[in-house]
Amino acid sequence: MELQHTDQTKSERKRKIRRLSGWFIGLLIVFTLLSNTIMALTLPKVVIVEPSRGQLLHTFQGSGVLKWRAEVALTNSTGWKAERVDVKLGDAVKKGQKLVLYNSTEAEQQIQDEQASLHKLKLTMEELQSSFMEAVHSGDEKSIRSAKNVIEINKIDQRFQQRKIQTLQDHLTNNRELVAPFDGIVTQVNAIDGLISSNGGGDVRISNGSLGFEFEFLAPAVVADLLEIGQEHDVLVNKKMNKQVEGKITEIEDANSINTGSVGEGTLLNSPMKRIVVTIQDKSLKRGDRVHMELTKMTSDDAVLIPNKAVHEDGSGKYVFTIEGKDGPLGSTFYVRRTSIIVVDSNEQVSAVTQGVFEQEQVIVESSDPLQDGDKIRMP
Repeated sequence: MELQHTDQTKSERKRKIRRLSGWFIGLLIVFTLLSNTIMALTLPKVVIVEPSRGQLLHTFQGSGVLKWRAEVALTNSTGWKAERVDVKLGDAVKKGQKLVLYNSTEAEQQIQDEQASLHKLKLTMEELQSSFMEAVHSGDEKSIRSAKNVIEINKIDQRFQQRKIQTLQDHLTNNRELVAPFDGIVTQVNAIDGLISSNGGGDVRISNGSLGFEFEFLAPAVVADLLEIGQEHDVLVNKKMNKQVEGKITEIEDANSINTGSVGEGTLLNSPMKRIVVTIQDKSLKRGDRVHMELTKMTSDDAVLIPNKAVHEDGSGKYVFTIEGKDGPLGSTFYVRRTSIIVVDSNEQVSAVTQGVFEQEQVIVESSDPLQDGDKIRMP
């Protein structure tokens, strides 16, 4: 009986030892898993994308304000007061029609003064000619030469005075009245009776509505080079109204030295720019309407496309962070790998890459912490 009892005791002790060993091993496994989990939670969390293959599309929207194609601001630069304004906003005028009459009293008085000076010279000439005749009769060669010289000087003074008077008369004729240079419509009147001519915007602005409207904007050269003069293009008038009309490109020129406030919205704004002028024939439009024209350019070759947020750059060039996975006894571990790339083109969203990454490769676009080559990371 005692031997049997001893065997049972030993058996129970072994079971306890095995049970304790199992619990201990289980706890070790649990703590190991917990520690790995806690450690993993401290690793940088990343957001990844898979590159795709395709063509890069540049979209550029040029915008401007409609103005009459033939429009001029007429003004008087003499500083004379407007005596009478004969037109008002919206008037239809004919070529040569008087628009504003100016007070030219001061200029007319100056011409009269100069004419009086010319008259004096002519009267003096009569006396000089009489003196010359007396010198001839006396036979005094010295007196004759002197009289001739004085007469020549008087003739020079008369010619000078006549030119001066003619210049003043031309100035008076050209500036006494403001006339329409062509048939058109008065779009602005700044001249006011009794006030000096305004130099800001002209006294009267007229437009030739029969020639239609035009607007201009700056566009990147790589996009503008796809256009041709005479090419027709859809134009959106006032985005809220969503009205579409047809425009025609009439000018394309380098804009390096051109100052314009109408710059388009889109990509490639750091590239060389060109000025584009578009004309529109549509009587339903009006001066001052804001218009938009969308231009697009697509790269000719397929390339791997990745988001711009994934692209980094330093002194050695551009690169991205890719992911490398390694399998272990407790699961897969993921590491960051710096990968150099060659970017051939880009727009506001994506870059076209020809070397370094491939389709469906995992590329990091965001990270909770700064990354370096070889860092462990936490996958989403």
